[in-house]
Amino acid sequence: MQLLNVNIDQQMISRIERNKRIVTDYELASFGEILGVEVSELLKNYYGVF
Repeated sequence: MQLLNVNIDQQMISRIERNKRIVTDYELASFGEILGVEVSELLKNYYGVF
């Protein structure tokens, strides 16, 4: 995430995993970039299948 200029640490990621923190739009885009998937793929369970 640091290589994409996103300031996020392990504690913040842990809070996201436990649904204790929201993911910002730029963090979501960065996760998609790192994982090599489209943002819609990350959100498909939230919105239903695209």
